[in-house]
Amino acid sequence: MTNYQLTVEERTLTGKSSNKKLRAEGRIPAVVYGSGQEATHIQADARDVERMLSGPVNLVDLTLGAGKKTVIVKDVHRHPVKGHLLHVDFYEVDLTKKLEVTVPLRLVGEDGRPSDGGVVEQHVWELPVLCLPSDIPSVIEVDVSGLELDQGLTVGQLQLPEGVEALADPEELVAKVVLPQGPAEEEAEEADEAAEAAEASEDGGAEA
Repeated sequence: MTNYQLTVEERTLTGKSSNKKLRAEGRIPAVVYGSGQEATHIQADARDVERMLSGPVNLVDLTLGAGKKTVIVKDVHRHPVKGHLLHVDFYEVDLTKKLEVTVPLRLVGEDGRPSDGGVVEQHVWELPVLCLPSDIPSVIEVDVSGLELDQGLTVGQLQLPEGVEALADPEELVAKVVLPQGPAEEEAEEADEAAEAAEASEDGGAEA
């Protein structure tokens, strides 16, 4: 996959008032850090950043003046109500060194499962992995087509892309086929959980 190309500019003014003015002009404040360098405050066109975030992008080439930095998106800050972009954190990477990143998991093959009345429950939605920056997958597909009722897949059973190593517990359950619960069963399960929580609270109060 080709690196996304993003042209940015260095910003000398920081703080809430200057950042608010930037956003009003259609630009987004951001920062680049990593690789043993001091953080660099930058700004970019908001539309370009939104376009970058909307696609399956792993690595970004930031053009800053006459230089270029290869980065990953480390964090995205949005308005909690309106959802618009507020700030982006970029992390500069060394293409020769492996790094830890979190990759989303996506279930595939549900239509190919046996007609046993079961449904696939997903227990893990993201997976921490170790790999070279150039090997970071946009998503890891979890094939559940061979699962039957009461069968599951663990982290250790996932088919990972070449060069990608999972950092989670190999025994952690990723997905399992179960019978769907009715409303009465869900209410009973919630009641059991509430009773257990109340009992634990009482035990804690008695010990105190």
